[in-house]
Amino acid sequence: MSLAILIRTPNHLGDCIMSLPMVNETREAYPGSRVTLLTPENLADLYRSNPGVDEILKIPTQYVHGLIGVMKIKDIIARNKFDLGYILPPSFGAAAAFKLAGVKQRIGYIADGRRLLLTRPLPLPAPLNSSHRAETYFNLLRRGSGAELEFVRPKLFLSEEELDQASSLLARFEIGPSDNYAVVAFQAVAESRRWGAEKYVAAIKQIITRFDQKIVLVGMESDFAVGEEISIAAGSSNVVNLAGKTSLRELAGIISRASFFLGNDSGPAHLAAAVGTSLVVLSGADDPKETSPLSPAKRLIYHKHLGCISCVKNVCPLKGELRMRCMNEIGVEEVVSGVAELLEPSV
Repeated sequence: MSLAILIRTPNHLGDCIMSLPMVNETREAYPGSRVTLLTPENLADLYRSNPGVDEILKIPTQYVHGLIGVMKIKDIIARNKFDLGYILPPSFGAAAAFKLAGVKQRIGYIADGRRLLLTRPLPLPAPLNSSHRAETYFNLLRRGSGAELEFVRPKLFLSEEELDQASSLLARFEIGPSDNYAVVAFQAVAESRRWGAEKYVAAIKQIITRFDQKIVLVGMESDFAVGEEISIAAGSSNVVNLAGKTSLRELAGIISRASFFLGNDSGPAHLAAAVGTSLVVLSGADDPKETSPLSPAKRLIYHKHLGCISCVKNVCPLKGELRMRCMNEIGVEEVVSGVAELLEPSV
């Protein structure tokens, strides 16, 4: 039977990339269905041109969270009649909007007091956070549909036109098809996940001279000023600051051509893994078992011996010498060695 299916995606780039295996296989689980995504408008481009998606409904940024947002999202959903809804965010509001909009079957994990809003509430994996989040999203589809589905790592497909657009953008900064370059995401939204501009400068200097790489700095618009400081401090014309200067798919195209990606466990890191680029990931407050980018070509820099590691806090609660040890104790040479393992595997 043909079903009208609505999937409420997560609210952040990394999580949306981790949702790709689930999104991509929904029609496989429900043959002949029509699949619609409901996603924050700033992330909609991630799913553009996805052959497993028929329509994308966009949530205006100001309505992603909060009670007013629930009512606005309810109105967006209610314009259509959906037989089945998968709700990936674990929030009460995400489930409430589906209930109020009259989505007939509502499948999601039990969390945030929303059990009664779901027609099929499913328990989260036990123990909590014991599986990678991409698999947690995927298993919601497996369990909800009862279909035997094979999990495949997140993968983002880019068209030749999009790759050409990325090349054209790089060419404006004198990075041509024959140039080797690394993409560096030097900032993180959460303070606890920041390695620090000074260390990135030191690592960039070595990467340029030792590996003959140009450097493309990426991030949000609010990161541009720090990017300029890094570019100046690196003292090289081989550093280009594109923080806040690319669309989501332009960023994906730029990363896909790179020799490797360097940065924290972040949205851009997940993007690098999804387009098949090798990466060096600095991990501390995050839990790599649950959220680290899934890639066979990854070097994880992670001091697991620390008692406070993987606290999953956005701001380090410790003081003095204990503060931010997970990031502060990661050395420049350690990171550069990780790069060498990717670029010089036989050395």
